[in-house]
Amino acid sequence: LFYSISSIISSHIMSGIKLTYFNSKGRAELSRLILAQAEVEYEDCRIERGDWADMKKTLPLGQLPVMEVEGTTISQSMSIARYLARRFGLAGKNDVEGAEADQAVDAINDLTNSVVAVLYEKDEEKKAELKKKVQTETMPNWLRMMETLLTSKGGNHFAGNQLTWADIAVYFFMETFKVRWMQHIGEPDLDNCPNLNKLLESVKNLPNIQKWEAARPDTPM
Repeated sequence: LFYSISSIISSHIMSGIKLTYFNSKGRAELSRLILAQAEVEYEDCRIERGDWADMKKTLPLGQLPVMEVEGTTISQSMSIARYLARRFGLAGKNDVEGAEADQAVDAINDLTNSVVAVLYEKDEEKKAELKKKVQTETMPNWLRMMETLLTSKGGNHFAGNQLTWADIAVYFFMETFKVRWMQHIGEPDLDNCPNLNKLLESVKNLPNIQKWEAARPDTPM
């Protein structure tokens, strides 16, 4: 079963974009948040897991999400998100600011890899060691690093002096951590991250982000 929903926010930009993923947030939600913030109308196509085996054979890299735009199919979630950010003005005003946004996003990926390693480790003794390292070293160091980076940019945004997809990505990562990973890793300590806390609240309270999160399909992941 395949089904599509129209972009739920009041959209002003017609894009001709079709974004296909499972009926969950997962690897497509950052792109959906970017599209929501930019007020872009697009086709949000969601497939059921039972249809995945047949669909997988038809895709360029055998992966979801995929984006169809201008007769081209693009795979890889971060490639899609980066394209959308650039196209719709959320990747900085110039190449330097674009690179600043990219570095914050890439830093998220570094931490994600460490967290995922804990979740998928089957050896319980090694799992406990990895978990302790993430709790006592990796996560605190990452939060300290991101707070320092954000502060060095003025404390409001990770790139330039305006909202970029990096800010949205950090917000989405922290929200995902709370919902999916905190029970396995523990709650991150943000007490010494005033600017990061302020950024997370700022993105959470953006009207277009609030509108999307209130209206999107209710899925556990």
